[in-house]
Amino acid sequence: MAAIILATILLSIAYKNRRLDELVRRRTDELEAFNQRLQDEIEKAVEKNRTQEKILMQQAKMAEIGSMVESIAHQWRQPLNILGLSMTKLSLSCSFDKIEDTAKTIEIVEHQIQYMSQTIDDFRNFFKQDRVQSKVNINHIIGEVEALLGPLLLRKKITLLQDIDPSITVLVYPNELKQVLINIVNNAREAIEQSKSEKKQIRITCENDSRFCTISIEDSGGGVPLPIIDKIFDPYFTTKFESQGTGIGLYMAKMIVEKHFLGKLSVYNTVRGACFEIRLNHSNERLP
Repeated sequence: MAAIILATILLSIAYKNRRLDELVRRRTDELEAFNQRLQDEIEKAVEKNRTQEKILMQQAKMAEIGSMVESIAHQWRQPLNILGLSMTKLSLSCSFDKIEDTAKTIEIVEHQIQYMSQTIDDFRNFFKQDRVQSKVNINHIIGEVEALLGPLLLRKKITLLQDIDPSITVLVYPNELKQVLINIVNNAREAIEQSKSEKKQIRITCENDSRFCTISIEDSGGGVPLPIIDKIFDPYFTTKFESQGTGIGLYMAKMIVEKHFLGKLSVYNTVRGACFEIRLNHSNERLP
C-alpha cells in the first residue's frame, strides 16, 4: 500500500514537473519572440533615426547654399569683368598683329579661368560625403571656409581675423567640420548685420593640447539674448523669418560635433558678442 502511495506521489510530481517544464518552455518561447520583436523595432527606430539625421544634414547643407552661391557670384564678378576686357583687348591685338600683347592677354584669361574653376571645385567638394575620418590641418580647413565665404564677408564689410597655429591637426570628417564652421561663420555674419555694429569682425582662434583641439568663433554682433541662449541649438528654433532660416543649422552643427566627433559645441556671450566654442576630442571618449 505504501508503495502505491509513493508511486502515486512520484507520478504526480513528475506530471507537475512536466507541466512546469512545458509552461517554462512556452513562456521562454514567448519571451524570445517578444525580445525578437523588440529588437526588430529597435533596429527600425535606429534606421529611421539615421535616415532622419541624413535628411537634417542635407537640409542644413541646403540652407547654406544661398550664402555660398552669393559668395561665389561675388567672387566671379571681377574675373568676368577681366575676361570681358581681355577678350576685347585680344580682338584688338589680333587686328593689329600685336603678338606680344596677344600672348599676355591669353595668359590673363587662362589665369582667371583657373581661378573660377577652383571656386567651382571648392563648392562641389563641400557636398561630398566623407566616408572615413582623416587628419586635417585646422589652419588649412579654415582657409577653405574663408575661400568660400570671404568675398561675401568682404561685401558686407566684415573682417575675418584668425589666430591659429599652422601646425594644429585633428582627426575628423573634413567636410562635416567645414559644414559646422560655415554654419557658425554665417550665423556670426547674420548677427553682425542685425546688430548694426560699427566694428564688424569675426575672430577665429584655436587652442590645442594633448586632449582637446578647441576652435573659438567670436563675433561682434552684441551676443545672444539671455532668454533664448539655452534654446539656440534646439531643432527648428530660429529668430529669423521663415523665409530666411530653417532653424536646423546650429542643431545639425551640434549633432555633428557631439555625435560624430564625440566633442562638444557650446555658446556663451562676451563683451563683443557671441562666442561659439567647438571642442574636438583627440581621444575616442565622448565629452561630458
